[in-house]
Amino acid sequence: MILDAIQPNLAMFIRPLRLVSSGWTGHVPFGAWLTAVQQPRSLVELGSHFGMSYAAFCQTVQNEGLNTKCYAVDTWQGDEHAGFYGDSVYNDLAAFNDRHFAGFSRLMRMTFDEATTYFEDGSVDLLHIDGLHTYEAVKHDFESWLPKLSDRAIVLFHDTNVRERDFGVWKYWAEVTKQYPGFEFDHSAGLGVLAVGLHQPAEVRKLLDLPRDQAGVNAVKEVFSSLGESVLRRWELESTRRELASKVEDVERVLTQLANVDKELSTLQKDHRHAASVLSERDVLLKESQQRVAALAQIEEAHRQMAGSLSWRITRPLRAVRRMFKG
Repeated sequence: MILDAIQPNLAMFIRPLRLVSSGWTGHVPFGAWLTAVQQPRSLVELGSHFGMSYAAFCQTVQNEGLNTKCYAVDTWQGDEHAGFYGDSVYNDLAAFNDRHFAGFSRLMRMTFDEATTYFEDGSVDLLHIDGLHTYEAVKHDFESWLPKLSDRAIVLFHDTNVRERDFGVWKYWAEVTKQYPGFEFDHSAGLGVLAVGLHQPAEVRKLLDLPRDQAGVNAVKEVFSSLGESVLRRWELESTRRELASKVEDVERVLTQLANVDKELSTLQKDHRHAASVLSERDVLLKESQQRVAALAQIEEAHRQMAGSLSWRITRPLRAVRRMFKG
């Protein structure tokens, strides 16, 4: 059934180099398939955050050997929908991008409006809009970048299937698809594929022309949803692996601390045994000293008694003479 709807390619079975937390993870296989089919000369992403979608686009460009220039536009400060964050997110993505895609990819840290001045009209073939998701913001992003789109341009809208937290992509998607042909995926918060340019590759045209009440549409959605699910499972496994690795590091750190404590305890026990030995020797010496003192006392007493007895005997005549004179 999928062959009746679209022509599969190897790109759709991508194994992403970058696996990070992202609502776009489930669309990575389709993004890779589309990039391989369309072969854009210029690819621009508005709102990259952690870079899950952008890295997948770049990886496909690299794997397919395409002559594509890629640009990620973001302030990397966050917003009310993505949350606000510090420089660590940008620094991590920049390091990854420099390591893998520096030859054809550039991160542009600025607002979407500021970035428009760096692109010629009619130069962008593939535009991915994933910034602030209010109706007004999405409409503004599309309309401000519309002059930059080429005659073969495709625009991707993420979060077309979210209807809470003031998300308005779904509402604008309903309006814009009255003017341009499009195809929408429902999984992973929804993804709208809008063919703005008149000159589309045959495989893209085939996808857009599928009757909405035919099984082919469901087949395409099921295939890419399943492939996206496999990427999500890989991300979960990788996250679990990192968590386990972190716990192993924690356990090893605790074991090291316990080994140090055991070493210290062993030293203390050795010191205690030495102290006990010293105290035991001291007790022996003290006991011997006490015994010597007692012996000396006995000797002194005996000497005193002996001296007293001898003196008594020697002075007996004197005592007799003294008595005679007294009489």
